[in-house]
Amino acid sequence: MSRPTLTCRSCRHFVDDPALIEAEFPYITTFGSAYSSARGEAGICSALEKFLDPMDAHYCPSFSPPEQAEEG
Repeated sequence: MSRPTLTCRSCRHFVDDPALIEAEFPYITTFGSAYSSARGEAGICSALEKFLDPMDAHYCPSFSPPEQAEEG
């Protein structure tokens, strides 16, 4: 059984919240909205400072899995 491929979507640096994307790129609404399906799965990589489609984590030097919540 193969393991699922990790991508940017699994990284702590990847921001795909439409409200945050619209705040970072205020003129994006000229083209529609960050809430629209035209954006697809694209988001902002805060480590690379780029707006991009998710890539395979293997190819990203900045990939970092999200911090695990502490159990208590």
